[in-house]
Order: sequence, then C-alpha cells, then structure tokens
Amino acid sequence: MKYYVGVDLSLTETGLVVLDRNFKILQQGLISTLSTINIEARLLEIKNCLIKYFNKDSIIYLEGLSFASKGQSILELSGLHYYIRVYLYESNFFFKLIPPTTLKKFITGTGRAKKELMLLKVYKKFGEEFSNSNLCDAYSLARLAAEEYKDE
Repeated sequence: MKYYVGVDLSLTETGLVVLDRNFKILQQGLISTLSTINIEARLLEIKNCLIKYFNKDSIIYLEGLSFASKGQSILELSGLHYYIRVYLYESNFFFKLIPPTTLKKFITGTGRAKKELMLLKVYKKFGEEFSNSNLCDAYSLARLAAEEYKDE
C-alpha cells in the first residue's frame, strides 16, 4: 500500500505527516532538537526519527529550501536537507523536492503566502486544522503527493 509522506525539514521543528490513498492522516509529528547540541548529533537525531515513518512504498515530498533565507542557519539547514536527501537516495526511497512557492501555490493559488494564510487555506480546502505551521506544511506536501500519485 502506498503512503504519502510530507516532510518540512527544520533543525528546530521538523514537521511530518503520513497520508493514505484516501487522504486520511495516518501519522503526524514534530521532531525537535536543541540548539545547544552539536549539529552532527542534531542531523542524526532528525534522520533517525524520520526513517521510522518511511517504507519502500512511501512517496516522500520534501519542502525545498527558501531562497529568501539568510545567515548561518541557512548553511546548517542546507546540510540537513542534503543529509536527508543523500540518505533517501542511498536507501532507494522515492522522493521529490517541492519549492516553497509551488507548495504555497497549490494551497493558496499564489506562490507568496504567509503561514497564517496557509493554515486557513488548508482548513478551508481540506477540512484539516493545524495549530503548527510545520505540520500544516508537511500535510500540504503529503496532500500534494497523494493528489499527484493517486492513480498509481
């Protein structure tokens, strides 16, 4: 059975949602790490938590990096992204990167939307309510995957 997994990667609060082919949420969660821990340990912790949700039938959508991000944190976030992508690639998981603007356009109709609008539009469009924008983005990614691959 295919599962559709949306992952909004973050060093502080990674959001993850797993949907079935009927768009039902099977699992959801947030993976948090402390900024006081070294970056290598944080990357490992996030990867080890994420892989519990993947199987060989998973279609995994990851939100891509925002080009508007700046500073030291974007370097570490880039490291997380590539670390997870290399792991998925080496493990033969199917995954696809979704640019933030593409995800926002899928949900709101425009590529530029604030977090509050995303939360509202997901509720109005799909009837799913989230109080956390990382979970909302993860759901949106999983929903996009499920809609793109529903006939396979």
